[in-house]
Amino acid sequence: MMLKKILKITGIVLLVLIGVAVAAPYLFKNQIIQKVKKEINKNLNANVDFKDVDISFFRQFPKVAIALDSLRITGKDVFANDTLFVAERVDAALNIMSVIKGKDMKIYSIFIASPRIHAIVNKDSLVNWDIMKPDSSNTNTASDKPFKMALQKYTVQNAYINYTDITSDLVTEIFNLNHEGKGDFTADLFTLKTSTSTDALTVTYGGIPFLAHAKAKVDADIEVDNKANVYRYNTDKIMLNDLQLSSRGAVINLDKNGYDLDLTFNAPSTDFKNLLSLVPAIYEKDFAKIKTNGKALFSGFVKGIYNDKTLPAYHVDLDVNNGFFQYPDLPKPLQ
Repeated sequence: MMLKKILKITGIVLLVLIGVAVAAPYLFKNQIIQKVKKEINKNLNANVDFKDVDISFFRQFPKVAIALDSLRITGKDVFANDTLFVAERVDAALNIMSVIKGKDMKIYSIFIASPRIHAIVNKDSLVNWDIMKPDSSNTNTASDKPFKMALQKYTVQNAYINYTDITSDLVTEIFNLNHEGKGDFTADLFTLKTSTSTDALTVTYGGIPFLAHAKAKVDADIEVDNKANVYRYNTDKIMLNDLQLSSRGAVINLDKNGYDLDLTFNAPSTDFKNLLSLVPAIYEKDFAKIKTNGKALFSGFVKGIYNDKTLPAYHVDLDVNNGFFQYPDLPKPLQ
């Protein structure tokens, strides 16, 4: 009899807890929506809109999941007609008690579904992503900020990115980008493990396509030094179509003065066919059936300051020896 009573009481307690967990998102929804909108408007010089906020205590259990559906960020002033960012959903995992208290909300992970990003540098060298309002108060301590980054993982799924720099006649398009990173962003020094892939990468400079619809995949561990603002990496897992690349280097964030770059790259393989895969007209038609031979060496570097007024030095070495290719239906090869 005593056991039945204990089981009954336990069952009632569990039902109450489940009921609270189900009802809590609705009880705190208005509070969270107002908090999100207030912080966005306070920190961004842009027009921000979203259709709904989805709150769940189960999706990221034991953390609470807060998602913004149909998020859209459009510019102001000279970029008033340009949409900077659109996403089907931005989903974040936060500490439950911080959400209930309404302050010190720690964000542990972020998932972004199907974003479309259009980054623009106009003819006057103004950029449309410079939308953060200047911090008017230097007296606020970290505890005064309602949102804190305790990020450990982020994921971007099925993204489209367009970068257009009118001043240098550079256009980059990335289709179906999938990217994720894992690391302890709260640490001063940590390793960020990243994985990136895209179905089509196009880079056009001065009207000349340097890459056209190239498939790309990059896996890299990045050493992040938050105190020195230095990012270092060393990887041999870069693929552009059939061309494998190795690269290593360092990027120093100089804040308002841009970035100090020191990057090198080379192709470990000397097979001419791998280099040939970067030619779109050849790669996209019967590439597997093409007869090729010859050797190719490919390497280079990028070194120096990159900012609004300065471009880094760069150098590329390309050497092809006895290379040829022949389509199956043609009588002679191109040598």
